[in-house]
Amino acid sequence: MYNVLIIDDEPMIREGLRTLIPWEDFDFNVIDTAKDGQEGFEKYKENEVHLILVDIRMPRMDGITLIETVRRNDDQVQFLVLSGYADFSYAQKAIRQNVTGYLLKPVEEEELIGYVKGIKKTLDQKQTSNELLASSLPDSRQVFLKELIDSKENVPSHNLNNDVAKLGLEAKNYQVVLIKVLNQTNIDLEEARLRLTNYIEETWGYLFSRNHYLCILLKDIRPNLVHYNELYDLVRNHLKGINIMMSVSHVFPIITDIGVEYRNTKARLDDAFYYKESKFLRSDSEPFLVARNQKDNEIHLNEFPIHTFTERLYFALEAFNEQALKNEILEAAQTMINIEYSEEQIKTSFIRLLSMVLNKCSVNKPELSDTLSDLTADLHKINDKTSLFVLIEYIYDILCKVISSQNVGDQEGQLKKLVDFIHRHYHENLKLETLAKIFDYNSAYLGKIFKNHTGEYFNTYLDKIRMENAKTFLTEGMKVYQVAEKVGYSNVDYFHNKFKKYVGMSPSKYRRKTP
Repeated sequence: MYNVLIIDDEPMIREGLRTLIPWEDFDFNVIDTAKDGQEGFEKYKENEVHLILVDIRMPRMDGITLIETVRRNDDQVQFLVLSGYADFSYAQKAIRQNVTGYLLKPVEEEELIGYVKGIKKTLDQKQTSNELLASSLPDSRQVFLKELIDSKENVPSHNLNNDVAKLGLEAKNYQVVLIKVLNQTNIDLEEARLRLTNYIEETWGYLFSRNHYLCILLKDIRPNLVHYNELYDLVRNHLKGINIMMSVSHVFPIITDIGVEYRNTKARLDDAFYYKESKFLRSDSEPFLVARNQKDNEIHLNEFPIHTFTERLYFALEAFNEQALKNEILEAAQTMINIEYSEEQIKTSFIRLLSMVLNKCSVNKPELSDTLSDLTADLHKINDKTSLFVLIEYIYDILCKVISSQNVGDQEGQLKKLVDFIHRHYHENLKLETLAKIFDYNSAYLGKIFKNHTGEYFNTYLDKIRMENAKTFLTEGMKVYQVAEKVGYSNVDYFHNKFKKYVGMSPSKYRRKTP
């Protein structure tokens, strides 16, 4: 049903036109009348009007002025002009304002019906066209935005402006938001888009999908944390049970910049694992760790030195030093970043590293077997961590549980553990400075309390432990160079001198002397 507004300064004509024809039979409804152009314009603004019958000559605002005023913003409403015979020149002006027809007073019923039927046909065609346009608009908009993203050349401005206006994409500024689904679910991207479309396009902008991402083109949204949080929460609420990561681009004033901003935002989202965990990434977000240039005297690694970090983490566990644990985990992660490990390589390397550390603990601490077994069984959860920051915290928590399952004790207990550590690791490259760091002591202070506890300086104590073990290996028939390596000396001559100093004879003589 289409709405009709009748405007004439003569009451009898207004009422006559209301009843002259059976309007409802032609799908029209006379919603109101007005006595002049000014009143008619106010009622036009208050209602949805499809057809206006208007007199040419009226007080306050005449018909021509009314038509011109309406046409400034509306080229869809239909006009039938009413006029006396003497106003033909006015009628010509009205026709130039895109009116449908000219009716001479008194209006003939058949003539009015003829116009009304023609107007009905025109309005039906426009309605059908609008419905088709509305149904295809989202698809057309999505195709247009994807073409802009893919375009490497500037689109001609004339065609671009026309397309932007036609698709409702005009704005003072824009932003691109990309949403990535992090966990495997039964929902596909198209279903996710359909769930969100109405909520997004009602307030925020336009939603479309591209590759493996949901994309939102924000229009005239003030860029701040409050708005980003609102958008993130809206998406989460309508994609319940699905973990997402969101990335927001710079603000850009020209829609053709969408391609550059899309690619930059996508690159940041693809590397989301390397950023400190947050609801969304922004153009000013910084990675949690960045690759460091190695110094000239450093060894340039091609792969992660897993055995080195296994020993260092194990030493920190032995010393019950949680800060040393955190530092070593961070250093391990930094090393992987420096050699450009992928997310998958980092997770795989950490699983291997912790497996080796926990296995070493299991061999040397059988009393912790149940705890270590449970922790080892949880290592696969490393693969579920969505950021390097969270992964490091998870690893730290695992290793702290190893410490908390043991009795740390007081300083005397710590020194006993240090001595026990030396007896079990004498063959390794042990240095007081390294152990001081692991056991969280100043090296000079540790040297002092170690001498008070053992009666020997650290290096002397370590040498004597090595010599006692060397004597055992020599009595078992091992060759001198084998024993030297086994007790921690890479230089055989150096071992020879040390052995003679502490035992009073050479290793070879001791070996021959032994029955």
